[in-house]
Amino acid sequence: MATASLGTTGIARLRDGRCITFAAAGPRDGFPVVYCHGAIGSPRWWTPELDALTQRLGVRYLMVNRPGYGGSDPCPGRTVADFARDLGELMDLLGHSRFSVVGVSAGAPYAIACAWALPDRIAALAAVSPLGPPDGAGSSASLRYRVPLISFGAPRSGPILAGLCLRALRLGCQTAPEAMIDDYLVCRRHWGFDPAEIRIPVIVWHGRGDRLVPLAHTLSLAAAIPMSTARVEPAAGHFFYSRRLTEIVEALMPQARPSFA
Repeated sequence: MATASLGTTGIARLRDGRCITFAAAGPRDGFPVVYCHGAIGSPRWWTPELDALTQRLGVRYLMVNRPGYGGSDPCPGRTVADFARDLGELMDLLGHSRFSVVGVSAGAPYAIACAWALPDRIAALAAVSPLGPPDGAGSSASLRYRVPLISFGAPRSGPILAGLCLRALRLGCQTAPEAMIDDYLVCRRHWGFDPAEIRIPVIVWHGRGDRLVPLAHTLSLAAAIPMSTARVEPAAGHFFYSRRLTEIVEALMPQARPSFA
């Protein structure tokens, strides 16, 4: 366990026997906000700014590792929607009946899945710099960083986050590159649900200068979600979440009432 000021870590066993790991910061009795990490995991998920924010707002901030990340067991053949079911089960084990969710970059599809799979439990939901689905409503057939190559000794080619894997290694991420590739490929298969079926509000955030996920893709995704609103940061790129942490998390608190056009 980490010291209290840096949050705590935990592990839970799901009904199918798999283990899922998580880290938490903020008061134990605070309102839970689940953070769905990006493609490289969360080697630096905790910051002093986050600590101050969770204490001020009374937030229990939960970073949940997807299959293959941070000690969470793999889940072969999974879909994006499967993670939402795992998360619902984890939150049951932690005693949280209602919570908010924010997903960033490659974590945003998993957050959006929670809006579809757990609508009665979600207080508010945000998708930041989101990848869109590969097909159906709001789809984007390709991304600008689609790179064919032989990956990590395996004879395969296709779209992978090669650059982000290298960034993860520089940041000291303990997750194997193969897990990052698998996670990305899950996002580029059918998600297991249609965003057009979502029936709760979703706030979609995006940077106008994003070079990884074009703004047009995100606006298309937002248009496909019936009760969504898009907030475009005019001077931001792809990695702006930490700079807008306060604004984004404040909108996820249960007393917040965002307006939707």
